[in-house]
Amino acid sequence: MITGVALQCGGAAQYWEEFMKLLTSAAAGAVSAVALLGAATLANAAELNAQEKALIEAAKAEGEVTIINPIFAERTAKRMGEAFKKRYGLGDDFKFNNLRKGTGATVAQVTQEIKAGKFTVDVHLVSAPGFFDQAAKRGAFLELDSGYWKDSEELVKKAGQYSNYPYVVTPLAYSFQPVWNSSCPGMADFKINSYKDALAESLKGKSIASDITKSFTYTNTVIALSRAGAVNLEDLWTGLKAQDPVVEFRTEPKMQMLISCERAFDMWNITGRVYQNVLKQPKLASVLKTGTYKEGQVMLGNQLAVLKGAQHPNAGKLLVEFLLSKEGADIYVEGEALYSFRSNYTPPDAAKPYLFDLNKEKLVGMDDWVGAQGEFKPVREKWQSYFQ
Repeated sequence: MITGVALQCGGAAQYWEEFMKLLTSAAAGAVSAVALLGAATLANAAELNAQEKALIEAAKAEGEVTIINPIFAERTAKRMGEAFKKRYGLGDDFKFNNLRKGTGATVAQVTQEIKAGKFTVDVHLVSAPGFFDQAAKRGAFLELDSGYWKDSEELVKKAGQYSNYPYVVTPLAYSFQPVWNSSCPGMADFKINSYKDALAESLKGKSIASDITKSFTYTNTVIALSRAGAVNLEDLWTGLKAQDPVVEFRTEPKMQMLISCERAFDMWNITGRVYQNVLKQPKLASVLKTGTYKEGQVMLGNQLAVLKGAQHPNAGKLLVEFLLSKEGADIYVEGEALYSFRSNYTPPDAAKPYLFDLNKEKLVGMDDWVGAQGEFKPVREKWQSYFQ
């Protein structure tokens, strides 16, 4: 699961200060890959935008780039690094470093580096609107000049996502969806298209309750659904509690519960986890099922920025441009079954079965992702009254 730090703060300034307190405390304590890579050949000058061309030589001289994020698995990072170097002719000696940590850990590390003024990271990608908002206000990010951001900006706004160009862009997202194993007892004919279906009595002893106290993204999903009037939280928690669920917050352990039939249904998981397990065990493709909620799918945009003071600023800016391009999107969508916000984007065939159409589903976002942080404490306390 992509996890977060449990913040309990009422406003933007308090949010930042709480990060510093938490940081101090923490301081103490495969099928289509070949085809896709074949298509990702060295782009000629006509295929690159002016911003890319302007950055290539400086990026090559810097010799490496480091991105910290909670998403890109080893397979995806390897293919991304190879394609990045090939697209811009950076050479085999150029180092592409993918540092993968949990959401809270990425924010804690970057916060520490900003505070100390010493950087090991160049680019930060994570779903943490409150952090990016406050860091941008404090001048922590370099100004971007992107030729590709315009291709994503419209859909980002439509999906109700936070961005702050020219300092913070939001290239991609994921969304929690219902996932179940049709081979588990009593699940052969199970269907779902609403939260009412997710609370069916037939799921008693078969479901999983996602621990929202340990995750930014679960908590933001709850707040977004509530603000949109999509669900009544009292009814949701009461119905889920009646199913006698197992409580877990990481998406991969939950997926393993589904695969083993320890549990048969998960109200909130990531279809990319289904995809990755199918790549490992192709037979799972016929039994692991996914759906969407007619009440709306909460899109959890991941923000992206280059740190001011980074050791490799030009390579960082070039990587941001790459991730906003179609070639970059194809790699992370194929690797992780994520959603690209590029307009009229068609995902690689291998990932298509695990993605819904952003133009057809009802998308739920928030007008004020930063202000939502002030609701974390009461929302989590209410959840805890049911499940802990």
